[in-house]
Amino acid sequence: MPFGLYCYTITVAWYALHGHQPSDVAEHRQRAPWYTTKTDPSLSDMIAKLRRVIIAARCMPTRPGQPTEQEIRTVQQAWAAASTNAAA
Repeated sequence: MPFGLYCYTITVAWYALHGHQPSDVAEHRQRAPWYTTKTDPSLSDMIAKLRRVIIAARCMPTRPGQPTEQEIRTVQQAWAAASTNAAA
């Protein structure tokens, strides 16, 4: 039982910090028009979104936030120029 509570807590925290979109409930209402009273996402909605995000991250060719080779070279050149200017 404690493991389930940890999973629940982590999922809700992730959703609150990173996964929440105001349109989530509206999208769910479109998929399930009989659920007209839905005002907040359920745990199953949060888990489904987390699952989609994990799958999308695995399928991305490069991870976001990873610098390209050109960006790395540009930063290295800027550091070299700054150290040369500081020494002079």
